[in-house]
Amino acid sequence: MQAKAARKVSVGVRVGVRVGVGPGVSLGALPAAAACVLLALGCGPGAMPASVRHPLVGSVAPEFEAETTAAATVGVPGSRRTRVTVIDFWAAWCGACSRTMPALDQLWRERRADGVAVIGVNVDDSEAAADAAAHELGATFPIVADPGQRLSATYGVAQVPLTFVVDAAGTVRWVGRDPASARRAVEVLLAEQPGGARRRSAFE
Repeated sequence: MQAKAARKVSVGVRVGVRVGVGPGVSLGALPAAAACVLLALGCGPGAMPASVRHPLVGSVAPEFEAETTAAATVGVPGSRRTRVTVIDFWAAWCGACSRTMPALDQLWRERRADGVAVIGVNVDDSEAAADAAAHELGATFPIVADPGQRLSATYGVAQVPLTFVVDAAGTVRWVGRDPASARRAVEVLLAEQPGGARRRSAFE
């Protein structure tokens, strides 16, 4: 695979707010204004959740192509039908990743038909370790092994898990460690593109 220039990295591997409603009270019985508040907080996409402090938030995502453990090619930018790309950096020894990975897998299975791509970047010592750990956690989305942590360094990952949500234009819109917030960020971006419309990519 040819080396990419500037911000393009080639990785060669084989690869909320909770609202309580008392007993016996239905949403239909609430005043219209209160129902609208509930919709904004819990049901609709609402506002983009707060990110952790990270220099890539609001910037163009570093471009890369990588081969997965299943010998497929993934990266940023994605295909022309990709509306949102979720990149999750994780490791087998990371306790919090055992919560993040299944949640992101569920997101991918539910939303992949809507143009959501999820890429897991594993920072363990080998491709075999990455593959075994992904299988143990039940992850079915594409996994990229990054044993030398070149891609992790490019994305400024100091600890795992760390998840990036990138919009169709190639901009990093959210960074964090909470899978529920990652899902909300994805839903917000999908809502920004009604009917599956795709914005022009910064890489085109």
